[in-house]
Amino acid sequence: MIQINGIAHQFRNPPGFYIDRPNGSGDFLLLFFRADAEYCPADKYIPIAKGSFLLYPKGASQRYRKFDDFFINDWLHFDINPYDNYFENLGIPFNCPISLKNTKPITDIFIDLYVEFFNDGPQHEFIIDYKMNALFHKFSDLYRLDTMDTDAVSKYHSELTRIRQEILDYQYVPDGAKDVAKRLNISSSYLQHIYKVTFGESLHQDIIKGRIEHAAQLLLLTNKSVSEIAADCGYDNLEHFSRQFKKHHGVSPKKFRR
Repeated sequence: MIQINGIAHQFRNPPGFYIDRPNGSGDFLLLFFRADAEYCPADKYIPIAKGSFLLYPKGASQRYRKFDDFFINDWLHFDINPYDNYFENLGIPFNCPISLKNTKPITDIFIDLYVEFFNDGPQHEFIIDYKMNALFHKFSDLYRLDTMDTDAVSKYHSELTRIRQEILDYQYVPDGAKDVAKRLNISSSYLQHIYKVTFGESLHQDIIKGRIEHAAQLLLLTNKSVSEIAADCGYDNLEHFSRQFKKHHGVSPKKFRR
C-alpha cells in the first residue's frame, strides 16, 4: 500500500530557498524541478536542470537549493508498506536526476493525485494507492523507453547515417520503412522511432526529400519533360509531384527549370 504524507503542485519558493535534511524526511520524496536549481548528492552541490525528477529513498540526505531566483517545484512525500524493493523492481534509480523526453503523462497523473489527496471517501486510500502505482509504473515505462532510445541511437547511428545519406543522394530508394527495417533486422515501427530520434526527421520525409532533390537535378541537367521526371522519381500523379516539389522549393517544377 502506498500512502501520501504530503503533496504540492507548482510550489513557489522565494530566492535563497534551501532544504538541508541530513537524515531525510522520514519517508520517500519525489521532486519535479520546474526551475533550474542545485542539489548535493554527496559533498558538493551540482546543477540540476529544470524539468528533472529526483527520487530520494527513505532515510537519505535531502539537500537542494536555489539562491538567484524563485524556486518552483512539485513535491510528493509518501510511504510504501511493505516496500519489497519496489523501485528496484521498477528500475527507477534513487538520488539521480532523471529527465524524461515526455513529462506530461507523469505531471497529469500528479495533478490527479493532488486533487484526490484533498478529497475523502470510503475508497480514498484505495484510490491513492491505485494512482500512485499508476504514476510510478508509467514513470518506469517512460524511463526505460528513453534509456532504450539512447542505446539504440548509439547502436544504429553509423548504419542509419549511411542509409540516410544514400536516401538523400538518391542512391537508395526504399519502398518504405519495412524495406529499411529489413536491412537493419529490426521492426518497421522501431526503425521509424529511432530514425526520428536520431535525425529529428521522419524516414518518410527524407525519402520525399531525396526524390525531390533528384528531380531538381533532372530538371536542371536533362531535357526530359516534367511528367517524365515525375515518373522517374516514383510519382504516378503529376499534380502530387508538383505540389510536393513546390513545398520544398517554393516554385513549381516548370518555374524552377526556367
